[in-house]
Amino acid sequence: MKKFKSKKIKKRKRIHRLIVVFFFVFSYAFMASYASKNRLSKNVLDSKVNIINFSFIRFLSDRANSVINKPVSLLNSNVKNASYTSEKKANVNVKKENVAKIETTKEFKPLIYVYSTHQGESYTDYTVLDAASYLTDKLNANGLDTFFEEQSVSTFLQANNMKYYKSYDVSRKYLDEAKVKYPSISYFFDIHRDAISKEKSTITLGKKSYAKIMFIVGTDNKSYQSNLDNAKNLNDIINEKAPGITRGVMQKGGRGVNGIYNQDTSPNSFLIEVGGNNNSKQEVINSMEVIIQSITEYVRGTI
Repeated sequence: MKKFKSKKIKKRKRIHRLIVVFFFVFSYAFMASYASKNRLSKNVLDSKVNIINFSFIRFLSDRANSVINKPVSLLNSNVKNASYTSEKKANVNVKKENVAKIETTKEFKPLIYVYSTHQGESYTDYTVLDAASYLTDKLNANGLDTFFEEQSVSTFLQANNMKYYKSYDVSRKYLDEAKVKYPSISYFFDIHRDAISKEKSTITLGKKSYAKIMFIVGTDNKSYQSNLDNAKNLNDIINEKAPGITRGVMQKGGRGVNGIYNQDTSPNSFLIEVGGNNNSKQEVINSMEVIIQSITEYVRGTI
């Protein structure tokens, strides 16, 4: 009986030894593979530490303690990596957006400058400044890049204690600034209205009523002859589209008048009077439509 028990005990011991050896070999193989794949050679293979004497349990324990004792460091590391990834993606998106803007944005190089020296001039329910703005919008819509002067002449006059007749000095200041900013400008249109009776400032063509148009050319400037010729050309185009709508081209110079009207700045400087103080908004717009078509034809025929 005792002999049988002794054999049984020896058999159990052999099994225990086999389990220990199997566990040791398995642990050794697992650690070697883990070290190779996860670059632990710095801690194990390359640091003069014998792999057989390396304690796997101690390694796991140390790593666990590091995580437990320094959770903030681990969190910061993850947050830092996440932030870097987000920032990198954001930068890529910003760069793509900037490239898109560069590709789609066209540099503004206006060919035409529209302004009104006497911005306070008005109609029954409209102003010359409104008419000038309308002209600008329509020319831009026709593909002719046009810059509209929005700076106030009257505000400048008041701030500098200047008289009304100095309005052309102020509009010239704004005009020169625009030329410096946009050297591409070649055509200048100063929009005004006259102060005459409704009968003289209005014409009916078909079923529409129009504000009559007149050109003013200053004779006291170096570009006089060129401006006169160009005003006559544009006046003819307008009359072809709406016979009788214009009052012609008036020349002004000498003592008691301006005589320049900023037309020395270019041979293509026009002063256009559209209707009079008794004309309505609709009459002015009807005439503006003819002017817009005519300017478009004139500019495209000269550029």
